[in-house]
Amino acid sequence: MNADFEHELAQGGGAYRRPASYEELNRRLAPHLLWLARAGDALLVAEPWPEKLQSEAARRQVDLVSLHRPKPQTNRIFTPWGWTRCAAETGERAGAIVEPLSFELVARVNSKLWSHALEAELGIAPDGAATAATFEELEERVARACPNADDKWVIKSPYGFAARERVLGRGPVIELPQDKWSRRRLSLGETLLFEPWLEVVREYGVVLEIFRDGAVEVRGVSDLQTNGAGTGTGYLLGRKPPSNRMHELESIAQVVASRLFAEGYHGPAGVDALEHARGLRPLLEVNARYTMGFVALAVERSLRPQTPLFWSTK
Repeated sequence: MNADFEHELAQGGGAYRRPASYEELNRRLAPHLLWLARAGDALLVAEPWPEKLQSEAARRQVDLVSLHRPKPQTNRIFTPWGWTRCAAETGERAGAIVEPLSFELVARVNSKLWSHALEAELGIAPDGAATAATFEELEERVARACPNADDKWVIKSPYGFAARERVLGRGPVIELPQDKWSRRRLSLGETLLFEPWLEVVREYGVVLEIFRDGAVEVRGVSDLQTNGAGTGTGYLLGRKPPSNRMHELESIAQVVASRLFAEGYHGPAGVDALEHARGLRPLLEVNARYTMGFVALAVERSLRPQTPLFWSTK
């Protein structure tokens, strides 16, 4: 599990040392990967292993593997949450078959700048959404798109995830906390993404697999639940999108998949969408990696809830 995937990408390919907070995050999320495993697979997870994890892995006939007690894994293909240099090195240390994609490619298509450019090209970007490479550009974007004092907005780093690496504000002026955050990011050479805030009605996550020959399989649409600030709290299982909405979501996901394949990407991917008071934003962002939506759909297939059921990722 490398849930700090985007954090590593943001370092630009240099030396990466995982912060302790992400070590804890990976340890907490790793057991969820059992939902994606099949009999005969193995899960690489740091020790000590909780008893619940050991018993559930045994029930599913999934081996637990540790780098501290290596076993031959030469018959297994290493599959990380997302491809980074550290992930590939971990797979090599485990002795598994490691076939990484180009790290530069992975970084490019996972950037919010890439998905924003595609959204703009398709003519479906929300009014006012724009990039900014200087603080003066950012000020202009904010003042033009959000002239009223109560107009909400968000400024995002290209590799933010799960409501991290972003700031929220309102009105035509960037206040001091958002000012300091933005200037620091811009001084590091980042291009930032500015967007007017959209009040959420429902969020969707289309999960799909892009195969080596370009074929695409849409695995389903997850139903992400968030708080008022956009932080995910879990998933609602058993509430399918209306058929017309499903068609819209799958159509855009197929376009995204074809673009990812044209760039050279194959593997798991997620396309996030947002339904808001004025309609649907079908391409909020692209994650060219596994997502918790894959896990949520696996849980849903297993539990088969007859009525909507909340599943927490905590």
